[in-house]
Amino acid sequence: NCAGIGDALKTASRDRETGAINPHSMKRFQRVLDINLSGTFRCIAESAAGMMTLDPVDGERGAMVNTASAAAEDGQVGQAAYAASKAGIVGMTLPIARDLSRELIRVNTILPGIFDTPLLASAPEPVRQALGAMVPHPARLGMPEEFASLAIEMCRNSYFNGEDVRLDGAIRMAPK
Repeated sequence: NCAGIGDALKTASRDRETGAINPHSMKRFQRVLDINLSGTFRCIAESAAGMMTLDPVDGERGAMVNTASAAAEDGQVGQAAYAASKAGIVGMTLPIARDLSRELIRVNTILPGIFDTPLLASAPEPVRQALGAMVPHPARLGMPEEFASLAIEMCRNSYFNGEDVRLDGAIRMAPK
């Protein structure tokens, strides 16, 4: 499950021309939570209901891998809604894994850092290189194959359950 949107907006901001102070729009904040957090929960609940109808194979009915973000732990300026939505996914991983354990369903979450995605593919090459250079090692963008490898391991390894795993080349996002 990789659903999500971002919306960069500070908690409160000052208009540079008029000096007027504006709070973060609750409508925009709620939209990010609705899509990223509630949408993820809806996918989990519907998937779990379907998995519960299956006959177990090798002692399991299924495994789910959700996507949060390194921003769940390192939210940047303007990312209050996004970071909160992704932290919510992290926060519900273990309780949901416990909820579904008796049904033989496992749940894990990946917290990716900066990955080479279709969104970043549209960025100018100097921007992509600068983002990759921020990663300690390897100093590059994460590759989809690396994300897939972790997701496969989370599904393959039957003892992998209730875990949130950063996949980010040791990057810790700066405030800006």
